[in-house]
Amino acid sequence: MAIYDTGKYNIWGGGTIVKASYVCGYCGQKVTSNRGMALEYANNVNRGVNDKPYGVFVCTNCNLPTFIYDDVQVPGSNFGEEINSAPEKVTEIYNEARKSYSTGAFTGVILLCRVLLNHIAVSLGADDDKTFAFYVSYLAENHYIPTGSSEWIDSIRKLGNTANHDLAINTRAEAETIIKFCEMLLKITYEYPSTARNLLNDSNR
Repeated sequence: MAIYDTGKYNIWGGGTIVKASYVCGYCGQKVTSNRGMALEYANNVNRGVNDKPYGVFVCTNCNLPTFIYDDVQVPGSNFGEEINSAPEKVTEIYNEARKSYSTGAFTGVILLCRVLLNHIAVSLGADDDKTFAFYVSYLAENHYIPTGSSEWIDSIRKLGNTANHDLAINTRAEAETIIKFCEMLLKITYEYPSTARNLLNDSNR
């Protein structure tokens, strides 16, 4: 039954399924799976044969299905690593930005990360109800952002202001840049100090 037309591949079947390696959009694990249902060749001669990792794959970790065709993956995987020990609201906004990336909502990623940086700065003592540029400057001037990151900081300011004030559509690369920046900041600000405290507590027992 032809239910997905991709040219020569448009038949669902139970023939050979070529293994695919991907990051599961459900559990976040990098897996390699050859379990699932192949997207097969449409012509009768080659029906039941597929030499590409196209189809629906079952995650070997969580057993949930993912559709893969060329560079399309549904559901997509979140970008950026999970963060521990951050305030609950900060973690929620960061994870929402990562999920927005997985759906291709790159402008949404920029706007969410803008809000995220505001929340981080306020949690670290900045005054409430200030501008985005103020919060980025606050983080830099109070040394929450590592020395040597001035070029990165300027690009984040530009991305945040463009997404908020101009009729701009942001790209995948821009979304990845701001998520990685936020990930770095969250690790330095919350995760690494928490890990260090736990190590010191363990050594003093």
